Amino acid sequence: MRINFSEKQIAEIKRIVQKELFFKVIEPTEEYLFIHCFSKIHKETVYYHLLKENETLIIRCYARVFDNLGLSEKIRDTAKNVLEYVVSQTGFENTIYIENGIEYKF
Repeated sequence: MRINFSEKQIAEIKRIVQKELFFKVIEPTEEYLFIHCFSKIHKETVYYHLLKENETLIIRCYARVFDNLGLSEKIRDTAKNVLEYVVSQTGFENTIYIENGIEYKF
């Protein structure tokens, strides 16, 4: 289920993402907040989906990170920063980060 963010919160999420990745699009869909970015250094597209399920905050990431530790670290750091910001804004305590179908703990 999509989380409703104010314009100010979306702008802050965009700012967090732009610290590490080239930002392309941030758009609320019916189910999640869609974030599309690009790593210029690694020449890879990165997609984040930010949503809530029950009382859990979930960020899913899709990127080609195989054998690319630099990009993997960059997208995890970005996701962690986004999660920390959203938790501070919404009060969610349970969080999950899923990268290409694999769940990671921060």
